[in-house]
Amino acid sequence: MIQLKKRAANILLAVGLVAIGAILLLANLEIISLEMEFSWATIYPFLLAGIGLKLWGDSLLKQGGSWTIGSFLTVFGVLLILDRFEVISFHFGDVLRLWPLLFIYIGFSIFLGGQKTRKFEFDVNGASYHEPSSGKRRKSTKMLIGDHSYNDENWKVEPMDLWNGIGDYKFDFTRAFIPDGDTPIIVRGWIGDVKMIIPNNVPFRVEARIKTGDIKVAGQTADGLRREIVYETDDYQSANRRLSLWIDFNIGSIKVERV
Repeated sequence: MIQLKKRAANILLAVGLVAIGAILLLANLEIISLEMEFSWATIYPFLLAGIGLKLWGDSLLKQGGSWTIGSFLTVFGVLLILDRFEVISFHFGDVLRLWPLLFIYIGFSIFLGGQKTRKFEFDVNGASYHEPSSGKRRKSTKMLIGDHSYNDENWKVEPMDLWNGIGDYKFDFTRAFIPDGDTPIIVRGWIGDVKMIIPNNVPFRVEARIKTGDIKVAGQTADGLRREIVYETDDYQSANRRLSLWIDFNIGSIKVERV
């Protein structure tokens, strides 16, 4: 393990030295200019690339992390850095132009034998999540890119297990028909925003996790890296009609509010 850590550290050091050397070389050849105004717009691309390299390195060391998210953030950050040095034109809003990376990730997953997807289910008390032990039916969808909205008048709430590569989710439970009993809803993805509006008279429990981004749940906030909020209304345990929510995204924002 020590040798592996040293090897990973050497790789990251080598990548950093190559990047610095390349930037200085291009500056000396007057291909790029190092004279740039330092602001958040010029700093955050370096942070994205750094976070990406960290996640990538942690994945190589088997210490968590994610090679897919790490490599995506690294590529995204490097492209933004090249834009700041006026080598190419690439802005934050151009992130969707990187969608071909999804095919690369899928190809690597197939080549490496794939990765087993974990499924979650709420227990009867809503206190924890575990592998499903029964054949309880729930709506399950998987998409690589796309937005999802649940805000039609009187739309029916049912158990759901949703996954999305890149895209946003919007749930308006004030316009929904919520049946009696416990309704579990699982929302997962790589990059995206999740917004849920829940009426005050509906008890709920939510466990929200995000690796990079912010979470806001009923007045509680958390932002930064590897954040989590677990919230439960006072009447959740005794309620005959309730929502059980589990939200997990790598990058983005999660917002759950009561109205």
